[in-house]
Amino acid sequence: MNSSAPPRMAFLADTTFTSLLAALAVVVGTGRAAAAPFTIQGPEVQETDFRISVFATNLSYPLGMARLSDGSLLVAVSQGQSFWSSTGELIRLTDTNQDGIADAPGTVLYSGLSGGQSSLRRWGQLIFVTGQGVGRPISILRAGPTPAAALTLVGKININYPSGGWEHPHSALGVRPTPGQPGSCDLLFQLGSDQNFAKTTRTATMSSTGIPGAAGTLAGESIYMLTLTDNLTNVVASNLTRIAKGLRNSAGFAFHPQTGDLYFEDNGIDGLTNPDEPLSADELNWIRAAEIGNGTVPDFGFPTNYTEYRSGAVVGGGGVQPLIAFQPLPDPYTGSESEGPNDIAFAPARFPNGLNTGIFIGFHGRFNLGGIANEENPLVYVDLAATNYFQFIGNDEPNIGHLDGILATDDSLFVADLTATGDTGAGGNTGVIYQIKSQVRGILSFHRTDNGLELSWSSGLLQQADSLSGPWNNVPSAASPYMIPIDPNHAQAFYRTKN
Repeated sequence: MNSSAPPRMAFLADTTFTSLLAALAVVVGTGRAAAAPFTIQGPEVQETDFRISVFATNLSYPLGMARLSDGSLLVAVSQGQSFWSSTGELIRLTDTNQDGIADAPGTVLYSGLSGGQSSLRRWGQLIFVTGQGVGRPISILRAGPTPAAALTLVGKININYPSGGWEHPHSALGVRPTPGQPGSCDLLFQLGSDQNFAKTTRTATMSSTGIPGAAGTLAGESIYMLTLTDNLTNVVASNLTRIAKGLRNSAGFAFHPQTGDLYFEDNGIDGLTNPDEPLSADELNWIRAAEIGNGTVPDFGFPTNYTEYRSGAVVGGGGVQPLIAFQPLPDPYTGSESEGPNDIAFAPARFPNGLNTGIFIGFHGRFNLGGIANEENPLVYVDLAATNYFQFIGNDEPNIGHLDGILATDDSLFVADLTATGDTGAGGNTGVIYQIKSQVRGILSFHRTDNGLELSWSSGLLQQADSLSGPWNNVPSAASPYMIPIDPNHAQAFYRTKN
């Protein structure tokens, strides 16, 4: 916030409402102090609507991110020169002055995890983190009494693979509160196909250490859901459920904040002659909330049903069709490519109109290349209403490797570049986290009703004070529109929104 400029005020008063005086205000952040590290683009996208900053640098393969209770970030990193032969840690990054730059390199809250950490999710006091593949379990940890306190290990869920390799092992996590079960959450994970372009007939198994009930047989090409109940002294698992099948290598689970629908990606079939020229398009898929774990298992068609890359031809025609099949833009034969979707996040609510109701998706692109050599690694915005998409960060940025990690807050998008060099075998300490923060002004308006005043605003948190000088406090769980009843015992009240 710019302390030298007072917030804009608009006062309202009405003789019928002498017991209430509301002040409507907008608090606006400062603009960028330095040149943006990359260019953003797209229909009606204005760079001046955002502050883009290098939040943290010299990180070793940052990927999973979660927000802690005080707004600080918990980040999964894999310490070592190679992503594949590393040691996993969870570090906390703070930004106390809100300038878009982390205060320090980060405090280690937990160490000793397996390397190659690929996904991190938080639910309440529980932290879920996993690496990719054999020997990298899903670890469940508990937060301490403060956000800065060390985490403690609750237990581990192991995915056990048969001999002979598995091309697309587990790597992604999702979590939601279990509907109708306070104190429980549903943990999602995937088990992809064991080959590039063939039906998976083998199975894996689940076992656990310290998580009673986490056991079962797992089919490939699937998404699974496991209910976890937190008893504070331990965590108990139940109801292992297959919720989707016919998926080559799904990733990036996100639940719609209003509907509860599940959105996720699936990685397309690699080319049979040239692996860098895909046979099928990557996809964005979804499952309605009412269909998640209700006994039906939607089949998305792999390997016999898919959308052909570039031509857009639907092969097979069976299975659930994708919401989006990602093709090069604007021309599928000559346009700019987006390949290898990894993480996913719903847009921050306080992003500008046109960018605040869809989904952001990070594409890894070519496996070990970065910069201009990686022509497949953009950050894409998907407009769910129009079911179209564009590259918000293009695939021609010279200093970006793989934008594989995404975290959305109410006003910011944090994007993790796994390694700016692109090299997962020798790119230790070259990871970067960027913050893209909305700078749009909120508009707070009101109208009179029979019951009081109804406030409406386009972005920001609603705050209330008893005087203009404060103190200002967030109104808990306030959402637009918000009704203010008339209280004859409360002489005046002031309201504003704050970004």
